[in-house]
Amino acid sequence: MEPETRKRTIIEATLKCVTRYGHAGTTMTRVAREAGTSIGLVSHYFQSKESLMLAAYQELTEQLRRESDQRDAALECSARERLTLMIRSAFKSEIFNQQVLASWVGFWSAAVATPSLASLNRKLYEEYREEMQSLVEAIAIEEGRVIDAKGIARILTALVDGYWLEWALDPEAFKVEEALQDSLEIAERLLRD
Repeated sequence: MEPETRKRTIIEATLKCVTRYGHAGTTMTRVAREAGTSIGLVSHYFQSKESLMLAAYQELTEQLRRESDQRDAALECSARERLTLMIRSAFKSEIFNQQVLASWVGFWSAAVATPSLASLNRKLYEEYREEMQSLVEAIAIEEGRVIDAKGIARILTALVDGYWLEWALDPEAFKVEEALQDSLEIAERLLRD
């Protein structure tokens, strides 16, 4: 197996372990077992649990970005339509599913007590909010209006995260399509006011 393939296998195994056991219950031994490799090989690529967790959290975020990149590929539409597509991508089945959301919850809880994860989380969320904010700013320019882009980006990010968290804890609480429609409707209301 090529080194990059091995490394990716270890990261994917880490995500599965975080989903199953949470951050605290994910150990290098469990990751090695899940990856079908030795703990020595896991330690070769990742010198500590912390470096492994950072790489896994980064990969989880990259999965979301890949969905966004596919969303934006060859798009020739208005900023308002791109914002709608950004919100829609957060509820796609590739992202909005029990395994992925359980991984997010595991990393969010770990970020509270792990400074390096908290720092990475802050950076990743800043990038996400900035992307959303820039779309709202583009809407304001396209429509010749003044819009609180930063505030709207903050609200929409919190709204989507709230749905992610609630559904991860109770997938019977609402239907995914309801959460998507609510989010799109709130975005429209915010952009109207």
